[in-house]
Amino acid sequence: MRLLLVAALACAPASTAFAQAPEPVGPTITVIGNGRAEAPADYAWLSFNLRGEGPNAPEAVTALSTSRGKLEASLAALAGKPTLDVRSSTLSIREVRPKTCNPNNYGAPNLSTGECAVIGSVASVGFQVKVTPAKQVGDVASLAAQLGGSDINVSNGGLIDDQPLEDKAMRSAVADAKRQAQLIAESSGGKLGPLVRIQDSQAVNIGAFGAPPPPPPPPPARGEVVVTASKLAAPLSMAPPPITRTARVTVTYSLLP
Repeated sequence: MRLLLVAALACAPASTAFAQAPEPVGPTITVIGNGRAEAPADYAWLSFNLRGEGPNAPEAVTALSTSRGKLEASLAALAGKPTLDVRSSTLSIREVRPKTCNPNNYGAPNLSTGECAVIGSVASVGFQVKVTPAKQVGDVASLAAQLGGSDINVSNGGLIDDQPLEDKAMRSAVADAKRQAQLIAESSGGKLGPLVRIQDSQAVNIGAFGAPPPPPPPPPARGEVVVTASKLAAPLSMAPPPITRTARVTVTYSLLP
């Protein structure tokens, strides 16, 4: 029994060695550092609609296909040769009836006779274009408008690799925290001691201008169209806003006398 008691006492100090390390003794300074970094966008997103009209649906689709071929050929020949990822979606083919056809009866079916006879069709399709470099998105938008595009919109762009920008924001946050701690230490008549603890205060990046939602899958491959030139009637210089990343850290320093 005595041997067992001695063994238990001998093990007691060893078990306490695995306890959590004690908090630093003496005064400390805890601050929150904020960092921010910006960079020009590498690419930009452009969206627009293209339409074709005809007396019936097949001819409207044919007109749309012709306009699309001209647009894609002209984009391929645009000065500066930007890299374009052209995607399409939201195909719509609608019958057109006279305005006198039940103007107040929305959603009700109509017979294709008399004042409700079909007088034509409109086929339209929405496009999304990823433009690289982003600084040429203005010219691409102008060309799309020149060739019959409508509802043209340039959204925020993005970076091919945003890790360097995130790293820059984090370095800025850590430097800001140290600056604040240094100021507090000097103002209190002490000296800034060694770093005790540092923690990333945000689990996700809350300051980024994100790229738009992923566009739909690209359309089926089309036959190659050979062009020799594409004259832009109205060049347009513009670029999306710069890409921003932020970081926040909570930092604790020792305060020395």
